[in-house]
Amino acid sequence: MQAYGGVSIINALPSWYGSSMAIDMKVKVRVWEGKRNSDDKLVNEILDYFASLNVPDLRVEIESEIPIGSGLKSSSALSTALIGEIAQKFSLKVDVTKLSAILSLKAGVSYTGAFDDAVSSWYGGISFTYNKEFKLIKTQRASEDVIVLLLARGGKTRVDMSKLRAFRTLFLEFFNIAMSGRIWEAMKLNGIAVATILGYSSEPIESSLRAGALASGISGNGPSYFAVAKEGEEGPILEALEKFGKVKLVRAINLDNRDRTI
Repeated sequence: MQAYGGVSIINALPSWYGSSMAIDMKVKVRVWEGKRNSDDKLVNEILDYFASLNVPDLRVEIESEIPIGSGLKSSSALSTALIGEIAQKFSLKVDVTKLSAILSLKAGVSYTGAFDDAVSSWYGGISFTYNKEFKLIKTQRASEDVIVLLLARGGKTRVDMSKLRAFRTLFLEFFNIAMSGRIWEAMKLNGIAVATILGYSSEPIESSLRAGALASGISGNGPSYFAVAKEGEEGPILEALEKFGKVKLVRAINLDNRDRTI
């Protein structure tokens, strides 16, 4: 089973309202019966949950293209892929995205459960959610004529939630902008605000925007930067970002055929 990483449209920490967009960076998971081999707390939380449903002990194999702790939704991609894999293998009916959020909170790998990230990781496209109640507001297809440029960096540190939650009203307005259809504007405002509030350098963002990016900013709580460009117009933005490190180019991804009945 596989799921996907993503970039933030709206960070859910300040207001609990979140939105993210899936990108073509995969996490693949395979399980088979045998002595448990994981020391990852999220994986073990998921395995413990299924053990309570009388699923036997499982060995887990993970292949990930997403740096851990990067703000590019690696935990949501891992948890939804693993939950989906186990549910399919043992013919169990579960709400993959809601269970991912609940167990991510329980494992302590997310501040809000990252329900928005789980939805986009599992179903692709763009999610809009109210994470406090694991409420899916809507999903929509992501634009397929854009390129996402990443300065992918792992190893984020803990975030002082009070810094972001002090700006609840501001981020709620960003969410409303995104809901109105102005995705790139909302993504840009969110990305700039997160960088400013959490103390990240604004230079990569400013350079991207000057070079013509539709949006640029920090994804999640960092430390990865991203920029979005119209396909065919990414050259100057790539050149601008390469001054700050290695840049990876990916696309937004829509998963129209994902089985929603697992």
